[in-house]
Parts: sequence; structure tokens; C-alpha cells
Amino acid sequence: MKNLFESAKGLKAPESPAQETYHLLVFNRFFDFVETSFPLFSSFAEDELRSLIKEFLKLRHTSPLLLDLGKEFVEFFREAETPLKERFPFLEELLLYEWTEIEVFNAPDEGESCPMNWEGYYRLSKSARLIRFQYPVHRAEDLTPEEIISQKGKYYFLMYRDKDEVKRTELTPVVYRFLNLINSGKTPSSALEISDFGEYVEEARQYLERFLDQLLKLKILQAYPC
Repeated sequence: MKNLFESAKGLKAPESPAQETYHLLVFNRFFDFVETSFPLFSSFAEDELRSLIKEFLKLRHTSPLLLDLGKEFVEFFREAETPLKERFPFLEELLLYEWTEIEVFNAPDEGESCPMNWEGYYRLSKSARLIRFQYPVHRAEDLTPEEIISQKGKYYFLMYRDKDEVKRTELTPVVYRFLNLINSGKTPSSALEISDFGEYVEEARQYLERFLDQLLKLKILQAYPC
């Protein structure tokens, strides 16, 4: 069994045709998973994708579950030293963006939430994520690598599942921080107080009340305790 496991991961050469077949099955199954789950990442990695996956299976392959393997692959690439990152410095963020879509889509449903209360406590639901990037990876499908690199900046998003569809809302830096404060345990009232809305705090309060109410109705935010 140990020999079979090691040959399947590519740690040692297969000692029989059966071990070679099993190794190819393991490799091809994960290769297909990566190409299907991370299509944009795979298109940029191209010919180097196979060598990346071989290295991953040797070093980080620990779970039999494909979703767990996807997360491990993201962590592996974050730590990997590869010329790909020099050619495409946005590739790590692009992989994380595509993985976040998968996580959000597969997250469990949560129950109904409470009405908005400025003194209440809230957290993001399991099917929502606050994310920020340096590159416009959300538009990578429509941009050339040179355009992605040239548009380096700050991008803030709320990604969430609405029924069976993953959606995203682009946020301003101050609204992103405001939601982060709420998600980390601040009440909306205290988060508003320490956020940088300046002289527009009253206008912001009206907008944010409607915004938070909408997030609660969409089950993006969950109150605790209700």
C-alpha cells in the first residue's frame, strides 16, 4: 500500500503497470479538476501547469477530497517559487479569486436573519467573502496580461451567493473597512463612528442602513444573537 501511495504521488517510480496506471489516474483526475475549476489560471499557466501539479502532488497532496485539494493547491502556489509569478505577477490573486468563487458556491445555506439594528452584532454568512486585490483579476478574462499588470491598484469586493449564482459587488475602501469592522465584532453604530466618512457621516448612515438591510435580506449578513 505504501508503494502504491508513493508511486501515485510521484514520490517514486511505479514498480508495475498497475502502479503506473494508478499514478496516471490520480494525476489526470486532479489535472482535470484544476483546469475545470481554475480555467483562467490554467490558461495563463499553460505548459507549466503539468509540472506545477506534479510538484503539488509530491509535496502537498494530503486529502482525498477534491475541494480540500483545491484549497491545498492555492496554498501550494502561494508558497511556490516559479517563473510564472515573474511573468504574471497577478496569477496568485487570480487563483485565489477563482477559488473564492468555488468556496462561496459550495458553502452551506444559513437561516433567516434579523432586521437591521445599529446596535446589533453581525457576521458575514458562510456563503459570502470580503476580498481585496492589487490587480483587476475579476476582469482577467477580458484583459491582456499587460493590461492587468498596468492596472495595478486597489480593488475591493463583496462576493456572495444568490440562489445558485455567485455574484460580486465592488466596494469603496471605506465601505470595505466598515463591513470588515462589523464582521470582526463591531456594531454598525461603532463601525460608523470610527470609519472615515468625515462630513458626510449622516448621508453615509442613511446609505449604509439601506445597504445593510439589503445584505440581511439576501442572507449575506447574519445577526447574532437574533
